[in-house]
Amino acid sequence: MRLFFQAVIFSIVIHVIYIGGSLVHGLSQTWNFVPDIENAYENVTVLQNEVSFGYVGSPMYLVFTFIVMALIGAAAIQLLKRIRLAKTSV
Repeated sequence: MRLFFQAVIFSIVIHVIYIGGSLVHGLSQTWNFVPDIENAYENVTVLQNEVSFGYVGSPMYLVFTFIVMALIGAAAIQLLKRIRLAKTSV
């Protein structure tokens, strides 16, 4: 049961780092954006026709990645325990 909780915590930490990194990257791009007004004025018709915001993904993708990362974390924890046990027995 302890291995399960360690693997879940590992998966949560990996997802928080990934999502937090994406948010920080997006914020830095937003804060550092400087519009080019002269060139934008020439392309007014193109700009008015092409508007897209964000990305919509399946929520099952997040569940799948959470489960896979938990399994990878459990395998890594087991491997490290076996290596540590092998070193202490030698």
